[in-house]
Amino acid sequence: MDRPQMPRRRPRVHCELGPVLINRTAVYKLCTTLPGALAERGFRVHCSALLARVSPQNAEPQTPWDRRLCELSKRWLTRAIERPRVFNRTRLASGILPRWRHQRGVSLFLDPLYTLFYGAPRDGVVMVYDLTTVTQPAWHHAHVSSLYEIALDSLALGACQFVATCQRTADELRANWGIPPQRITVLSLGLFPSHVPPEKQLAPTRPPFLLFVGNLEARKNVSGLIRAFALSNVYATHGIRLRIIGSLPPDDHPTLTLARSTAGVEVAGFVPDAELAQAYERCRAFVYPSYCEGFGLPLLEAMHRGCVCLATSLGASPDIAGDAAIYVDPYAIEDIAAGLRQIVALAPEERERLAARARERSLTFTWERFYDGLSQVLLREAA
Repeated sequence: MDRPQMPRRRPRVHCELGPVLINRTAVYKLCTTLPGALAERGFRVHCSALLARVSPQNAEPQTPWDRRLCELSKRWLTRAIERPRVFNRTRLASGILPRWRHQRGVSLFLDPLYTLFYGAPRDGVVMVYDLTTVTQPAWHHAHVSSLYEIALDSLALGACQFVATCQRTADELRANWGIPPQRITVLSLGLFPSHVPPEKQLAPTRPPFLLFVGNLEARKNVSGLIRAFALSNVYATHGIRLRIIGSLPPDDHPTLTLARSTAGVEVAGFVPDAELAQAYERCRAFVYPSYCEGFGLPLLEAMHRGCVCLATSLGASPDIAGDAAIYVDPYAIEDIAAGLRQIVALAPEERERLAARARERSLTFTWERFYDGLSQVLLREAA
């Protein structure tokens, strides 16, 4: 994609990076890299996290005053989640302050939730990853789902542009909120750079394992994966374990209890980047049985590392993996179990074909392509 041509006077963009207040996942990484990428493309970038001004370089407050405002913003966000009805009644008035402090030029919101803290913005650009907070409220805290529903209902009535990270999300915006196609742009995310080079020669791995990377929230379907793993019998017949890597909930979480009581399941929790990269490259296969992904960066990382991948036919996974994965129905434990048995039994030449296709396809998902597409959306909004 050709680099977007900038007008003589560089457009001003206000990036609302509210997710950095509570989020340390892929969205957090996006918040820390996006402003710099836009500045490189000629935009004048100003960043905030609700009340606080934050740096475009690292999304952190730089002055004692802004650090205090950052803490105040966290409390504001927490209070909104605790008492959504009260927050909704007062947000038009309370939104005056962040609008006065920050909004200059085109506003770019990295999550629909944070538009509520600006009252009821009628324009700007809003990024949307998945819509399960509204379409599948049972997977989320009820108050969080309520706030997202208010935000999306309000945004649908305005004239803002939406950037969806997969086609399914774009389709759901049209189907559930009646948002016309000309207000939606689908832009796939890229792969965050890894400072861990691929291993040239891999030592034999004992015991062999299947790998899942992600947290244990309901939409990831980790409980379903564990039950399917037990049903597949690949641990008893082949000695193949299931290794789960990612941030963990409290010890009494039912999925964690299930994992620790199932033979062959290893719960590693959060691990350093070098250990994660090694796990990708040494696993027998990467398994990702999510009910719905707004994008699914772990799947893309696994493809980049040459994993043989098992994914589900819903959400963004087919958009990412294409013909480079084996697909199962996430709602059918028996189907997931059959997929696990299939992927374990693959002939060496078929494993190599899938791994090579995965590496090849992963190279098409670049941040350069994403940021150039986002720049076009911002320029149209600024015109």
